[in-house]
Amino acid sequence: MDIQTCIEQSPWLKQYCQAMPKRFLAKMEICQIEENKRLITKGENNPYVYLMYNGSLRIINEFDNNRIFAYAAKEAPGFSGLLELLSGQEKATSTVMTICPSSFIRMHKTAFAQWMEEDVHAFRLVVKAFANQLYPAFFSMGSAHVYPKYIILLQYLAKTYAPQLKKCSHVVVKDTREELAEELGLSLRTIYRLCSQLVEDGMGVIVKKKIHLDQHHMHQITTYLENYSYEQLS
Repeated sequence: MDIQTCIEQSPWLKQYCQAMPKRFLAKMEICQIEENKRLITKGENNPYVYLMYNGSLRIINEFDNNRIFAYAAKEAPGFSGLLELLSGQEKATSTVMTICPSSFIRMHKTAFAQWMEEDVHAFRLVVKAFANQLYPAFFSMGSAHVYPKYIILLQYLAKTYAPQLKKCSHVVVKDTREELAEELGLSLRTIYRLCSQLVEDGMGVIVKKKIHLDQHHMHQITTYLENYSYEQLS
């Protein structure tokens, strides 16, 4: 597939590129990245801006003591590499990895910046998209230090799987214990303890190391969260 065809087939890409000077097409490159591959590495110079039109990413903060904190997951569509470009910094603030096979158009930062200077329509859309990417992270920032750890797990399960359980009777939590620890910013030992508590409280079962939830489990989870919120207001 060439760049023009790719843009035409993606309504998301098309809205950004509708007023783009045609010469920038030659500065774009299609990338297909396999699952669990690094797109960007924290602390290294990332020369590109990525426009993800299919797939999903995990945003990870890696620390010097080898601890890893996955603080966000992004579903397509979206951008990667914008923060460094807009702030004028070279080194990436976070590591970005694919969760599943993902598709991108990438541009060198200098070319992307030139495009933004010449295309006010695209620039406005990019700024709005960038703000929307940051909003959820800032909205939930600090939750691991404020809410009980059990509540954090239940909130994640409710947010992620309650919509699915409205359409089916049973779901399997895709995350491993390690992935849950990274996603929620908790230690692996804590996640194992919380999963055991989940089973003891009748809010899930574990089969072959995977958490299984049905509609009754989700009802128990949402009721627990509602009661917790009520107690906080009392």
